Amino acid sequence: MFPKKVKKRLEDRDGERATVIAANTTFDGTISGQDTIRIAGNFKGDITCEGMLWVEKGGKMNGPVNARWVIIEGEINGDIEAAEQIELRSEGQVIGNISSAKIAIAQGCFFDGKARTLNIKDPPLTFMEKRNK
Repeated sequence: MFPKKVKKRLEDRDGERATVIAANTTFDGTISGQDTIRIAGNFKGDITCEGMLWVEKGGKMNGPVNARWVIIEGEINGDIEAAEQIELRSEGQVIGNISSAKIAIAQGCFFDGKARTLNIKDPPLTFMEKRNK
């Protein structure tokens, strides 16, 4: 009856349930889950997530990532594999290789590694952030 609302922004896919490592918190270990994982503090270890991994501004992660979607506003030191999309925002930093069906890299970010799209017809895109901060 009514058209389905299209989710254009990656963060609109963020679920209601999330595992959060809050600012000023440090965690070492392994996290796996089906829903969103948000890191605002420090995490060292492996993450496997069927939903979204969101490393917020000020958040730091050290270790490999496997998720459906990944947003990086903080720092990741490790390889990232995303089934659908990786978005490296202007204040984000990645040291490691990234691979996904879609990759968006904002001007102003820091990236040291190799980027590989799963579909050769869709090379990584660059963009300028126009979001309110």
